[in-house]
Amino acid sequence: MTDIRRRRLVAGLGALPVLAAAPAIVRAQARTLTIFLTVPPGTSSDILARLVGEHLRVKLNRPVVVESKSGGGGVVAVQHIKQLEADGNSLLLAPTSAISLLPLFSTKAPFDYEKDLVAVCEGASAPHGITVNASTGINTFAEYVEWIRKNPDKGSVGTPSPAGLASLLVHQIRKTSNIDLQVVPYRGGQPLLTDLLGGQVPASASIVPDYLNDHRAGKLRILAHASDKRSRLAPDLPTFAELGYPSFQAVTSFGFFGKAGIPQPMVNEYAAAITDALAQPAIVERLNRLGLEPVGGTSPDLARKVMADRTRWTPLIRETGMRID
Repeated sequence: MTDIRRRRLVAGLGALPVLAAAPAIVRAQARTLTIFLTVPPGTSSDILARLVGEHLRVKLNRPVVVESKSGGGGVVAVQHIKQLEADGNSLLLAPTSAISLLPLFSTKAPFDYEKDLVAVCEGASAPHGITVNASTGINTFAEYVEWIRKNPDKGSVGTPSPAGLASLLVHQIRKTSNIDLQVVPYRGGQPLLTDLLGGQVPASASIVPDYLNDHRAGKLRILAHASDKRSRLAPDLPTFAELGYPSFQAVTSFGFFGKAGIPQPMVNEYAAAITDALAQPAIVERLNRLGLEPVGGTSPDLARKVMADRTRWTPLIRETGMRID
């Protein structure tokens, strides 16, 4: 072995401990990070993913793409993630309610959150609301209830998935107001929005951000939302609580998840990078305009939220008897 080859070999061996000690994300930089969505493109969660993804592209110095895997209220996306390697090159952005509640709507759970996924970081939150087309002439939730009583054939309410918080909100309204409402599930919020604007469905139950721009433009009317207090982002919108329905609480959090088995240091690094993205003034301003509240935080923070949702909603899911299989 020549002196030159010997020196190169020694230098290479000396670099191995440095590489092994490098952050997990740094070691993965050569590969593209894909953020998978549970909904079609164009929704508020799609915009959230792209804003965070662009920040991660710069901060982590690696390619980042966003890809939709819609269907089954989130089942298609989760099943896709389950088939991938636990190498940290894929993340899932999903409503926490989909992760925590979907298995409860099925007699044969399509996935097990605690075995198949790992919580990474909460992205943003938004309340669900009831929205109608402005052409109906309905301006308040009380008017809507009376309208359904007089027109029981208008009781169809579109929801962005077969089962979830939106469906549970419809069940609560139906039971409390004693009106005949039927859930009409869609494959994501964007197709539902299109049909609501076109008058193909009389009302929708979905997150407020997907309808806020059209509400402000006078095309739609958001009648009320299911948060405990008025949003500073849309202070004109009343809450169900102030209308006399304090039990109507349905706030969706959008969380970033990975496949179970990702090294914990990598999970922590992603959580820190996502939280940093959600603290950037430009991103905060853009999300606020959409009606989304940026959150951020740690992996344990998101994991606790998922389990809290499950504990809270399990009794109501059993009461409704809703199933997606």
